[in-house]
Amino acid sequence: MPYGRCVIYSFTGDADEIVEKARGGMLPIFKKQSGFLAYGVMVQGDQLVSMSAWNSERDAKGADEAAKDWVSKNLDMTVVSSFLGDYAWFEFARQ
Repeated sequence: MPYGRCVIYSFTGDADEIVEKARGGMLPIFKKQSGFLAYGVMVQGDQLVSMSAWNSERDAKGADEAAKDWVSKNLDMTVVSSFLGDYAWFEFARQ
């Protein structure tokens, strides 16, 4: 079963700009990480939710460290809450 990473951040500023920075900065980093499966971002008000899926706990923890480093250097966001864990279930759409 895939392992998940979910972080809720608070931010100030333009949400679209922050999302584009995340797509342009985090996505390439995640794609180079071992075990990468999926990544997405949602925004509601002044909060951003970053979600990703990984092959293993080790992969997710490595991605978490990479994300913390990149965010601290590139975005003005504060972690509200963070969660790493096994998905109870996770399905991919058939292609």
